[in-house]
Amino acid sequence: MNVKLLNTGLPTLDSELEGGLYPGSLVYLMADSMTMAEIFLYQFIQQRNSYYVNTERKKEYIISNLKKYGYDETKEKFIDVHEKYYEMNGKFVVGGEIKDYMIIDFLIKQLRSIDEKDINLIVDTITFFQYLEVKRSKLRELIDVIYDTTKRTEGLGFLYGLKGEKRTMIENEILNICDAVFDVSLTKKTDKSVTELTIPKARDRPIRGNVLKFKIEGGIIMDTSREIA
Repeated sequence: MNVKLLNTGLPTLDSELEGGLYPGSLVYLMADSMTMAEIFLYQFIQQRNSYYVNTERKKEYIISNLKKYGYDETKEKFIDVHEKYYEMNGKFVVGGEIKDYMIIDFLIKQLRSIDEKDINLIVDTITFFQYLEVKRSKLRELIDVIYDTTKRTEGLGFLYGLKGEKRTMIENEILNICDAVFDVSLTKKTDKSVTELTIPKARDRPIRGNVLKFKIEGGIIMDTSREIA
């Protein structure tokens, strides 16, 4: 049986994947913090209705950025982890493990309530959860629910993770469970810096090993044939 592939919204990236990704694919977008890789998330949500989990920035700032780059800001529903997490301060929870467990339970409940099909699920960032003061088993429960939600809704899931000097054990476990990995990096050349995307992992998709160069200019401009001046 032929399964229709879902496109990412970037023709060059879809071509590298020979048409796109299978429905239900969970993707880890791992990026250097200086690359502005969140713009990829904005591009992805243009393809279908999306649930956007914001953790480190207020949703109004994300909406402002979407408008700034000319993207449609009406295609996503926010699961506002940022607001929920910080509104706990000074109320009935004072930091530490209790609040961290509560925010994970909040997100799990929200994800399990999604009953739509063919959606994008965006987690910006998954790094936020890796540094909460909770047991590893709790983080694994969250990742399992994210994975299950992506499969159940038959769309695409994108976990945005920031690169650190050393990968944590839980990050390696996330990379292992994900169906694809997009690696966004900043490479310093002799006269300039170049932003690049590679696909080191794509389950059931071809891995060509090409370096996809891109720049941010009113959105994402990608070029596989030459360095962008």
